[in-house]
Amino acid sequence: MFKAYRFIERGGKYLSPDLVETAEDVYQYVQAHKEHYPEVRITADHDNYIAVQAFNGIITFPKKWALLEVKQKYIDEPVSFNSDAFKQALERSGFPTESNIDFTVFAAQHYLTEVYEGIEGED
Repeated sequence: MFKAYRFIERGGKYLSPDLVETAEDVYQYVQAHKEHYPEVRITADHDNYIAVQAFNGIITFPKKWALLEVKQKYIDEPVSFNSDAFKQALERSGFPTESNIDFTVFAAQHYLTEVYEGIEGED
């Protein structure tokens, strides 16, 4: 069982928590609310453990979810790949890159795989 919070102001006031039961429910909740609230936070273990967190429409924790979201939005879904938009999405998700790198779709996929594998066990 998880508690899902929608913050009216980041790190401040929030609406009454909603109860969500499964990982799929958590994912759907975050997707439904992250664009409409400055912070969405899902907790477990009697509010002592943050399971998922999104700020200003971007999942920032767990890091693997953040990377999967960047992949989905900037590699899997768009008609054409934009290296600068990809790098900005990485930055917002907590994965800054060097500004002089110009990613291709293949290089971006490879980079995400390396980062994803590099954070194994961190969340």
